[in-house]
Amino acid sequence: MEAAAVESFEERAISAEQRLDALESKLANGTPSSSGMDVQRYIAELQALRTVLLAAQAEQEAQSANMAELETSNSKLAYQVKHLKRSLQEADEKLKAAGVAN
Repeated sequence: MEAAAVESFEERAISAEQRLDALESKLANGTPSSSGMDVQRYIAELQALRTVLLAAQAEQEAQSANMAELETSNSKLAYQVKHLKRSLQEADEKLKAAGVAN
């Protein structure tokens, strides 16, 4: 996954954490409410935010693992290309030394 996608997940997670912190702060400070419905609304919103945050974190972890796997694969392929190029150059040099024109 691209770095931009991972960055997007991080931004969403940070935003959700900030909203969650603000709501938890309101509940902890005992913000006066007109009824118990406000508390229930805060709790429902907190639960929804927590669900979104957990999903974003899980997706970010999966993407990070996938990115690490792809980077490892890329390194292996780069190593193979390097050695194949060297082998090709050596073969060309042997052909030139033997007098065979390309």
